[in-house]
Amino acid sequence: MKKIILNVVLLLVGLSLFAQSSNKNKIAEGIITYTVEWTLPEQMQAMASNFPTELKVYFKGDSSSMKMESQMYSSTHIMNAPKQYECMLMDIPMMGKKFSIIFTPADQEKIEEKMPQLSFKAGTETKTILGYKATKFDVNEKKSNQNFEAWFTKDIEIVPNSLSRFYDKNYGFPLDFKSFLNGITLRATVKNIEQAAVPSGVFTADKDYEEITFDQLMQMSGGR
Repeated sequence: MKKIILNVVLLLVGLSLFAQSSNKNKIAEGIITYTVEWTLPEQMQAMASNFPTELKVYFKGDSSSMKMESQMYSSTHIMNAPKQYECMLMDIPMMGKKFSIIFTPADQEKIEEKMPQLSFKAGTETKTILGYKATKFDVNEKKSNQNFEAWFTKDIEIVPNSLSRFYDKNYGFPLDFKSFLNGITLRATVKNIEQAAVPSGVFTADKDYEEITFDQLMQMSGGR
């Protein structure tokens, strides 16, 4: 069971870099709530109840922090794209362990091989989502040949996070889209954007976390 939990947490791991741009409607600090629908492989269907239907992302400046909670564990994915910094915090009560994994440039290279390859075709269809004008794009993921639609707005700009990271900011901020977490696909839709001060400590690990390497995490989960 411990190995299964670790494997689920690993599904949240992913790294990439992003181009930066300026926008007069940039929201510098706040909280995003997403509703999410998971597409799980057959061998993971029995664990579907451990995947949340909502995710919260805290962001400030160039940093974002996404927390995922279930009955067996919680994980927090922290990233700062301009600094190429990424960290995963894992809290696993049944093991009595809290782990902190900071991804090195070498770790990033290992994980980038599993990143999706997306191509975009701009559409003319628009709709309003949360009061923002959104434009439809047809997207193809080349590795799996998946076709899907994504909706972007240029009314606002928010720093990329673990879900939106796969989309170049030149398309706008994604409001309704697919995301990819190490082989698992999910549909994410922005439910709410709150401009508010984020809680202190959301971008750091406290002293209770044991720092381990990505290789150690892979060994614990049975990976290589």
